[in-house]
Amino acid sequence: MARSFEKSFAWRERAEAALVGGGQPHKQSQPPQPIMIAGGKGAHFWDADGNDYIDYLMGYGPMILGHAYPAVREAVAKYLARGNVYNFGHTLEVELAEKLVQIIPSADRVAYFVGGSDATTGAIKFARAYTGREKVIRCGYHGWHDWCSHARGHLSSAAAATLSVDFNNLEALAALFKAHPGEIACLILEPSGHALPEEGYLAEAKALVNANGALIIFDEVKTGFRYALGGAQEYFGTTPDMSVFGKALANGFATAVVVGKKEIMDEVSDVWVAATFHGEVSLVGAAIATIQELEATDGVALMWKQGQKLLDGYREMTERLGIDGARIGGIGPMPFFGLNSECSEKFRKTFYEATLDGGLYLPEGHIWFMSVSHTDEDVAKTLNVSEDALKRAKAA
Repeated sequence: MARSFEKSFAWRERAEAALVGGGQPHKQSQPPQPIMIAGGKGAHFWDADGNDYIDYLMGYGPMILGHAYPAVREAVAKYLARGNVYNFGHTLEVELAEKLVQIIPSADRVAYFVGGSDATTGAIKFARAYTGREKVIRCGYHGWHDWCSHARGHLSSAAAATLSVDFNNLEALAALFKAHPGEIACLILEPSGHALPEEGYLAEAKALVNANGALIIFDEVKTGFRYALGGAQEYFGTTPDMSVFGKALANGFATAVVVGKKEIMDEVSDVWVAATFHGEVSLVGAAIATIQELEATDGVALMWKQGQKLLDGYREMTERLGIDGARIGGIGPMPFFGLNSECSEKFRKTFYEATLDGGLYLPEGHIWFMSVSHTDEDVAKTLNVSEDALKRAKAA
């Protein structure tokens, strides 16, 4: 029986009347029906009509432990009994910073921010101050601020200082430095995602950037605490000059950090990146609890295992069913399954309607995020429902 979305449609109408654009654009790019979420627990959420789904977007990545995770909720409640924002620095932000220095290879010093866009912009400001240069090279998505996003309303002069380069393309990176000698402050890049770095790419990119007097910054807002506790830099064995961590750091609470080598961070310690809610108690407390839980559950290894089972299952399934247009990528903690342009629009529509009806939320076109809460039963159901959906799509 097809699911009802009557209440979600009603909430959608209310959203369009009350929110700018009906809500954030990226949170409206959903499968065939306009789901409005009413709540979540673990690796599941339910919509306004009471339909339950296994979640593979997990809030666009923050929910590394799972929705409404008890250990984090309890820790935040405990810390909030002391208050939330103070006049001066507080003990918890020192405690978390010390832990991050311990587990992240590039971390000698820590600066707090709120949200990934805020933190990547802070890292760019640090790099410009340290090098005395203004141009930056971006590789990947780094937020909505003017230097990175050139959408309507952006400041053109900020965008003019930003250059772009494709991932895994060392020749193009070298060409940018040759074309702008002595002008580039840094390269900021996502070290992994849909595409994995080619052998030696990260280390060679770092050497090239540093040889030209610039800094290399890893944007680990997505990969942090998933590939390894110390991020993709730990997993791939290349330590950048600075790094940005957010999303999974606090299991849904909006803290983010810029970390870096002491010789850099100490020199730029007077750069003004201060804000009232940087280091907010609830955010820092959630991060402490999240890291403790990841260590206690061996959460990173669990995400690798469950994600790899999905990837192996999808590869076997699509080969057996003869699905030529399947797109399978990423690695264990951030896998991906989707359908490319070789599959017709009707094929794709049928597949995503069938998986949604079967209780799966499979983000189309976006990397997936595993969590500690994804169980063996969740993985088995995902593969079973997906196979049935592929058969229905093929028949259609």
